Amino acid sequence: MNTLTILEIPSFVPNYDKNTNYGCKGLNADNLLDLLYSTTDGYCMYCYSKIYIDSKRFGHLEHSIEKRHSSVRLEECVPNIGLACPKCNQSFKKVGDKGQVFTKKQIESYEQVACTQEKCTDECSAYKKLKRIYLKKRKIILQPMGITFGNHIYKIQYNLLKLLFEPSISVPYTDEEKEFINQHILRFNLNDSKYRTRELLKFCEDVINGDAHLRKGKYNNYIVDLFMDKLKNLDEKSRLKLCGAIYIIGKKKRII
Repeated sequence: MNTLTILEIPSFVPNYDKNTNYGCKGLNADNLLDLLYSTTDGYCMYCYSKIYIDSKRFGHLEHSIEKRHSSVRLEECVPNIGLACPKCNQSFKKVGDKGQVFTKKQIESYEQVACTQEKCTDECSAYKKLKRIYLKKRKIILQPMGITFGNHIYKIQYNLLKLLFEPSISVPYTDEEKEFINQHILRFNLNDSKYRTRELLKFCEDVINGDAHLRKGKYNNYIVDLFMDKLKNLDEKSRLKLCGAIYIIGKKKRII
């Protein structure tokens, strides 16, 4: 039952085309938006809310390490640009970012390493060094590349029986690593009663009421798409039982 009730959220790492120019301005930005929307299936990389609705795009190109720290390099650094909803980009991610994250020497050291590849889509050593410094001060699983320390990729899962986001149980994280992931979850209000997803319970209610069409993209959160993948391997009776149990949990928690 445990594998059924845990939704492992996959990484949103783009598959860049080496023959395409990407960036945050003009045609390069259009190319990057096309790729990132395809990579995420039209969902925010941070809160998993739908940002592609009625053929309209509501997402923003979002700089992992804020470009204000080094407009010379970070603004057009492709591995530093992800896709986020307006709320995550303009509000949640900026919380606590008013102070200076880097020293002048650290930024100068980063900017002195000239990027020699016009179509660079990999995190260079200079960027990785800056990223490590950034992560020590700001506990965020930066997108689109995510975070890997040693052999540990920082992952989030959704627990259907708790209706909560939490550190993945697929990786033996240390307490410190779990705290980092929990800080990320807290920053983006993933479990806050005001912002948490209710789309999963809407879906469960539809299944209970006889909607047999499991169509991805119908609901406004990526969690539902992940749950649909789980249900494909179940017969109708098992689907109803699982959706009914989740719906009751949601009612008890007064989520709906």
